[in-house]
Amino acid sequence: MLVAFLGAFLYLQVKTPIYDFKATMMLGSQTSGSKQAQELLKLLEIKDKSVKMEDEIGMVTSVAMVQQTMKRLPHFTTSYYVVPNTWVNAAFPLKKRQQSMEESPFRVTPTPNAPQLTNVPILIDKLPDGRLHVRADADKGELKNLQTGAVVRRLTNIHINETIHPGTELKHPLLSLRIDSNEGVPAEANAQYLITLNDVMSLVGQHLGRLKARATDHDSHIIELMTSGPVPKQEEQFLDTLMSVMLANEVEDKNRVGQRTLDFLDGEIAKMAASRQQASQDLSAFRSSRGVVNVDAQSSNRVSQLTNLQLERSRVATQRKYYQNMLSYLRSNRSLNQVVSPASMGISDPVLNNMVLQLADLSSQKAALGVNASADNPMVTVLDERMKTTREALNQTLSNLLRTSDIGLNDLDNQVSQVRGDLNRLPEDERRLAMLQSKSDFNDKNYNFLLEKRTEAAIALATNSTDKKIVDHAVMQGSGPSSPKPMFVGLIALLSGLIVPIGILLITQKVNRRIQSKEDLARVTDIPLLGVVAHASKADKQQMVHEPKGLVAESFRSIRVNLQYLSGGLEKKLIGVTSSVPGEGKSFCAVNLAAELAHSGRRVILVETDLRQPTMATYFAVPPSDKGLATYLSGLTTFEDSVRPSGVERLDVMTCGIIPPNATELLETPRMAELLERLRAEYDYIVLDTPPVGYVAEYFVLMRFLDANIYVVRQNYTDLSLLSQINDLHLEKKIKNVFLIINDVHFAKTYEYRHRTKAYSYGYSH
Repeated sequence: MLVAFLGAFLYLQVKTPIYDFKATMMLGSQTSGSKQAQELLKLLEIKDKSVKMEDEIGMVTSVAMVQQTMKRLPHFTTSYYVVPNTWVNAAFPLKKRQQSMEESPFRVTPTPNAPQLTNVPILIDKLPDGRLHVRADADKGELKNLQTGAVVRRLTNIHINETIHPGTELKHPLLSLRIDSNEGVPAEANAQYLITLNDVMSLVGQHLGRLKARATDHDSHIIELMTSGPVPKQEEQFLDTLMSVMLANEVEDKNRVGQRTLDFLDGEIAKMAASRQQASQDLSAFRSSRGVVNVDAQSSNRVSQLTNLQLERSRVATQRKYYQNMLSYLRSNRSLNQVVSPASMGISDPVLNNMVLQLADLSSQKAALGVNASADNPMVTVLDERMKTTREALNQTLSNLLRTSDIGLNDLDNQVSQVRGDLNRLPEDERRLAMLQSKSDFNDKNYNFLLEKRTEAAIALATNSTDKKIVDHAVMQGSGPSSPKPMFVGLIALLSGLIVPIGILLITQKVNRRIQSKEDLARVTDIPLLGVVAHASKADKQQMVHEPKGLVAESFRSIRVNLQYLSGGLEKKLIGVTSSVPGEGKSFCAVNLAAELAHSGRRVILVETDLRQPTMATYFAVPPSDKGLATYLSGLTTFEDSVRPSGVERLDVMTCGIIPPNATELLETPRMAELLERLRAEYDYIVLDTPPVGYVAEYFVLMRFLDANIYVVRQNYTDLSLLSQINDLHLEKKIKNVFLIINDVHFAKTYEYRHRTKAYSYGYSH
């Protein structure tokens, strides 16, 4: 728990605070300008459109939009840091706080377009004489153009060590910048100040990763822009500038469309002015030369009719030319951003106007996503599909309008021919005067129409404004950093302090299948437990046999009493001691149990039937001998030669002797059964140190002779799965009087420690 809280405290000290900011913006059908201007905008299709919220959100969070924002914030290319002189930074600079340009005692201005060392810490120290010491050391880095992000050169073994005066420019092959003192901002005592230079594209990626936009409601035209970062001033500036860029872009788009309309109308007016002047001159010259001033009433009607038909034909022909140009744009797959809107050509077809503007809008949205938007970007996929559908519909509409225009032109041509025929039947002078008058009237009306349209377009351009609006400028959410939260971190530390140790314990118990306690045995078998044996060092083994004091002797005394009680109190006992695998302490337990029985006044013999790995002689002060059980069973020695005193009163031993090559066959001989019958007659207890159950078959050869079976397991050594064999024998009643002993128990680490030590102290302290 203490470690968890110390970790939480250190985390709060070194973790960089993160601040959340939110701004609100209205999108949608807001209008601006006078009512007349709105009507003109509507006529020219420079008007408000219903806003698709997902498109607007895609545009405001696009690479292109954020890139434009970064270019308006050139000071963002320099990141300022301070490493305060606190106990946290005593050994290593663990705590580093990022600052805004306004908070730093230094103001850095990189030289425009000069390659700069990026993403490498550059330390700035103020010397006592007022000069600035600039240094940087790094294994690798990159020399980049800050505005484009282009890598000029990759660097290794970077070392910069320069001294300059404040306000002067540092010129180094890897750095080109000016450092000014920020008057009014004192430096923190003994603190270190450093900067890093970042290219615009890196900043775009960083801010895009933190920028989020969402609609406040399904039917609302208001979106919330959210970001977070370590420098509150910069996050506020970023959101506000992003919204300003979005507003400015919309006005620029409208102005661009309006200016294209003006340019087109100016060109048409210039052409029409020349035609108008020529027609007027021709009419005046004819009147002067023929002395004819006006045409009669009948001729005047025909002239007026011809003029109107020619105006109508000119309008239809212009529209047809527009339709043809539009089809060429579509079929060449060119962008419609440079196409004049249909209304500028006097085309009032609402379906066509809507399709052209919709396709131009979709093209603008795709362009706003930037060149970095991949083809598998979901937003690009949606836009491409919508553009394809709109192009197909527009292509069909234009084809239909072309056919309609051709029909209209044929009809108008027929009407013009009829009127011309009527005029041709007039007297020559009157006919020519009527034709010249018609041409002049046509040019005058066309010229006036274009002037009117230009005036309307100029008004629309002058009154252009965005339909978007900043509702709320960027504001920090909450009264402080959103991360880290001390209460939350403290709660996590508390839960970690409680849950982690418990979890580790549970996992350890789950993974660790080794026997730890009596409870572990109780979960896998119902074989009775005789007792537990305390841990003893190797040096103490022989001493315990001869001087039965201490926790180990007390353990075997308890086991002896339990054995006599649980086995029914029989006076003659042939006891076998075994285990699962070597190393569990069966020989140690057999020796000490035999010694304890002897100390209790019984005549005992300890027989080493583990003929493969004999160890019994090491427990007693008996000289090495080639005579023992193996030689006796082989008929090489007598009983008297094979049995020796152990040095413990009333305890004899029969060691292995020479290790035989045929241990199993020897134990199966009749001589082994005869030996055990003789031992039963001469001793109160016979203790057999038998081979492990899990390795060889000798134990099963001896099992039929045994009155009691003691199975030894060792704490933190014996795997619980190894008990399956002896447990199966017990459950199937193929073994009688089987008992368990837990060996090598560290009482100091268990619950029983206090009880055991008190019991020992009570019996042996005097």
